Amino acid sequence: MITIVLVLIAAAPFALYFWHEHKVSTPSLQWPVLAKLLNMTCEDDPPRMHGNWNGRRVAFEAAPAGATVTVWLNAATRLRVECGPIERVTRRAGIVLPDPVEPLDKTFRDKLRARCSEKAAGPTVFDVALQQRLAALPAVDFIGQGAKVTWTVPAVKDIDSVEALLGALCAVADGLESFPQGGTAPRA
Repeated sequence: MITIVLVLIAAAPFALYFWHEHKVSTPSLQWPVLAKLLNMTCEDDPPRMHGNWNGRRVAFEAAPAGATVTVWLNAATRLRVECGPIERVTRRAGIVLPDPVEPLDKTFRDKLRARCSEKAAGPTVFDVALQQRLAALPAVDFIGQGAKVTWTVPAVKDIDSVEALLGALCAVADGLESFPQGGTAPRA
């Protein structure tokens, strides 16, 4: 009897750890909590949450590779940008996008690659502050064009990582809005 109690006591921390990991890795369990903290609406089947964050419309949707996060621009842009791991962005590159944006941050240069449909606009959209912010994130893979930026992340688990992700995504959206569709010069 004592052996059973000791085994249960020893197994309790492992069980709590695995339950916690399951809960934060399952959108239908974790996203309602995050939606309340972010003041967003959460829906079930399929799991998704949406609302406004810092004046921008945002949405999270469950995806096979984790989650897709979308931030809408307040005005459509004429640019197409993408940023992600060097290998992935290089593999996706084609005729549509020119050479990569020249990285200003060493950590960004070692980890990520950014491309922009207008080479001269790249340094404005991907300034050094944004490069540092993106390099600090564990997973970066987004494409921005038209009126939105879409980012695929492995998981949306905690409020700190969600706020860091949304902050970076909104900074990208701010940069894209500097190049409005049909315009020729960046907005001040």
